[in-house]
Amino acid sequence: MPVKRRKDKSRAFKITEAAIDAYRARDFRALHQALGLRPWEMSPLPDTPLGCNPANPPAETERTNLFAQSFQQALELQRELEAACR
Repeated sequence: MPVKRRKDKSRAFKITEAAIDAYRARDFRALHQALGLRPWEMSPLPDTPLGCNPANPPAETERTNLFAQSFQQALELQRELEAACR
């Protein structure tokens, strides 16, 4: 019996030169495009209104929306981008 193969739905973000350049320039739109982030996902840029601030994570009660749920992903991307910038 034939089996339909499905694509893996997990997303692996690639840290490219374009992403590193956008992160250094603090260009929100270029970084989102280079990483392939969706519009509702939090940006790994710190100190921006839509960015990831490790010192101020969203409260558990705020994690009901998709933006707040993407905090861990943004934090991991921020760490990878910081390491790549060194």
